[in-house]
Amino acid sequence: MRGRQGGLTVPAPLGPARWGQGARPAVLAFALCLLVLLGAGLRAPPRDLTHGDGYFYTSTAWDLLTWGTFSDGFFDAVDSATAPPPPGMFLGPGYPVLLAAVMRLDPALREAAACTVRHLPAGDAAARCPAYRGLVMPVNMVLVAGALGFLTAAARRVTGSLAAAGLATGIGLAMALAYARLLSLPMTESLGLFLFSGAAFLFLRAALDARRGAALLGGAFLGLLLLTRPSHVVLLPVALAALGLLALRPRVCRRRLAVAGLFALGVAAATLPWAARNEAVLGRFGLTAGYGPAVLIERMAYNEMTPREFGASFIYWLPGFGDGLASRLFGADTVARLDWNRPGSLYDIGQHRRHDALEAPGPVEDQVPGLLRAEVLGRPVAYAASTLSLAWRGLLIGRDAGLLALLLLPLGLLAARRAGRLGLLALYAAPAWIMLAVHAGASVNQERYNLALLLGLSVAAAWAILSLAARRWPALRVAPAGEGPA
Repeated sequence: MRGRQGGLTVPAPLGPARWGQGARPAVLAFALCLLVLLGAGLRAPPRDLTHGDGYFYTSTAWDLLTWGTFSDGFFDAVDSATAPPPPGMFLGPGYPVLLAAVMRLDPALREAAACTVRHLPAGDAAARCPAYRGLVMPVNMVLVAGALGFLTAAARRVTGSLAAAGLATGIGLAMALAYARLLSLPMTESLGLFLFSGAAFLFLRAALDARRGAALLGGAFLGLLLLTRPSHVVLLPVALAALGLLALRPRVCRRRLAVAGLFALGVAAATLPWAARNEAVLGRFGLTAGYGPAVLIERMAYNEMTPREFGASFIYWLPGFGDGLASRLFGADTVARLDWNRPGSLYDIGQHRRHDALEAPGPVEDQVPGLLRAEVLGRPVAYAASTLSLAWRGLLIGRDAGLLALLLLPLGLLAARRAGRLGLLALYAAPAWIMLAVHAGASVNQERYNLALLLGLSVAAAWAILSLAARRWPALRVAPAGEGPA
């Protein structure tokens, strides 16, 4: 059976037997991608745990394992190398809890984390602590390979083509490989991508096929994503609204209403225990406290961009060659404040403002209303311009493979439209684009925040390539939705 749900042409759902068979390509994709990712991860040099934001999660995980307390880690005023820290909720628990579990199994990680915690107060951890290579890299690569396995399944559901699913997975793998060094570090990107990819696929199954089990599990995946990256909470009302619209159009469908309810139940089952802990221990019912406002304060420094810096940024953010090209075209002085690591840069200014805000008396949340009045309502043009620039920076994921996917995106959208599946592609890809806008407006957005864009971009790029190839080899044509899966 096929039909239209809220304006979408929905191909026939996969029955239990067919779904069991359809899972095989996803499992095979997971295995092959894992082998490639592990090879790339092993070639990445070991690094100390202070690289990137790793020490945020390492210190919090070490406190949890050593003292049995989920603390604010790096962000509290207690030296937890010598004294138990107070409980906190600055970070979401998702990745620190996973990291603590890995730490329990990996003595090398425990020792490196202990060294990092001891020397963080003095600021010399990078110089005095050894580089680490251990279980974190393979665990992260399993998660990324799992995300690509979900991509295979989702691409096949959206396109109805096994060839498109395989090609999309290959493109997604190429984009992920650009971050092999990053994905080998104790940071949230791998877990976040896995949970996002799983939630996106299961949401498709729930929305298109009214699968109750997929709805409950998809909600749980989204809930765990909120515990890992709390900013993704903006996706919850969007997902529930989409499921509600599908349930009410063209007439009320009780099964689909049940699907929406089960999705919400899955989110609640994952998040409410943590929120209840925060209420019982800290007197605050929520997923996090302080981190979002601190990041927002840091982000508003980019409102200081001059018009010339704004223009240069669209070249400067281009991966690989953009910084050098922008320097030649606009001058080194113009691009100096766009340099991430340069003292006096816009990022450095924001870091100092964030530090001052966290050191000020009272909750950092109290500073947000005044900040919004001054920097958003009071400077709408500057805020809109900096948001556009930061959105461009966050969009440029995957290095060369990502640039190719962006160039192919218009052709991929046209191919999806000709196949009558543009709505399906939009349903799958839209959440990552929503988060791109959120990250640009509320953070110092960069590409690693938006790795989930590779899911929809990979499918669109594969569609574009197959539509070109089908002119010579018609068998590669993606079947229109009315013709069922190819």
